[in-house]
Amino acid sequence: MTMHHPRPTAPRSTTGSRWDTRTGMVIASASGALPMLAIALIEPSFLRPGALPILTAIVAFTALTVVIAVRAGRLTETQFTILGSGGMLGVAISAYLIADPAGTRAVTSMLAVVPAIAASGSPPRVTAALTTASMAMATTLSVIAMKSSGIAVTIIAVGAAVTTVLVPVTLILALRRSITAVNQRLETLANTDSLTGLLNRRGLLAAAETALRTAGGQAASLTAVVVDVDHFKTVNDTHGHAAGDRVLVTIARTLEQTATRSDEPGSIVARIGGEEFLLLMPGAHPTLGTTIVEAVRPSGEVTVSAGSVTVQVEPTPHDASRIAPTRIDRGAPDTATTGESNPVDQARLGVERTVDSIVRAADRGLYAAKTAGRDRAHHCGTLTLAQHRP
Repeated sequence: MTMHHPRPTAPRSTTGSRWDTRTGMVIASASGALPMLAIALIEPSFLRPGALPILTAIVAFTALTVVIAVRAGRLTETQFTILGSGGMLGVAISAYLIADPAGTRAVTSMLAVVPAIAASGSPPRVTAALTTASMAMATTLSVIAMKSSGIAVTIIAVGAAVTTVLVPVTLILALRRSITAVNQRLETLANTDSLTGLLNRRGLLAAAETALRTAGGQAASLTAVVVDVDHFKTVNDTHGHAAGDRVLVTIARTLEQTATRSDEPGSIVARIGGEEFLLLMPGAHPTLGTTIVEAVRPSGEVTVSAGSVTVQVEPTPHDASRIAPTRIDRGAPDTATTGESNPVDQARLGVERTVDSIVRAADRGLYAAKTAGRDRAHHCGTLTLAQHRP
């Protein structure tokens, strides 16, 4: 990766279905247990003597679980753990109340439902706790139901009950890990340039938002350097595009090494154009552009020109939600403001415009370096950013 600070985590989506997958499965599984009372009323011998009031209470709790899940839409971890544990206990008691051992074994298999649901979206500790409890209940019920059939049959029944719980949990956990790995890979691909491995514009905006907010919280400075390869078209025309690609990769590694050697955590390196790069580093480093130019020069393949600007971020008000440029000393870029009503869109657009303003400011230095003969750097002053209230 090209970032030198932790990548921000994407927020979980709250759009789409009325219920998330886990809550929907809780509703479906709990609803499926409700007909047990009707069966018991139609066939009284289905239950042990005196068991009907207990089953009625269990069905009432199950109905309450459905109502809570429907009203919540998205169960919290605490809600799910309480309702799931209660549901498993209800299943275990219901299985015990059934007079026929075959019916007990059939209902016991329902103990696998809650751990499987937990495996689809709960933290590992919750999944492990519910799975352990489910296996303990399934083992106990199997011993009770099969004790009259001998030790061998009982052991087989216990093994089958435990397997019924473990197999779906294991499979769902494996699938969940696989999906997480794929999503992380897709996120990486979406945020990075395929040739150089540097951040692309999407990744730059996400990283820059974090960097700007951090700087705003500390009333700190950043240094932005735009780097452009001199006479890059000539390289492609003379030596071919493969040679041009190698040059771009070399420049990318040089910028990464420069950021690493600076001992400034939180530096960002991105490819922002065909042969144009951006280095955004915490702190004021007016000679950073010169450092980069001199680091590239010994390679002998190409030279680069660099333009830089110091970005001064004013202190962040407690209720500020976005950043916009206010002025630049010695040549100001266009200011950017946002007015969208959606706070998420507003923040995103605010960061995008701010990054564009920073790049435009540094581009002025790059233009001055190119005009002066290339293979050099020019620092073009200080851009001041203010946190704006929505």
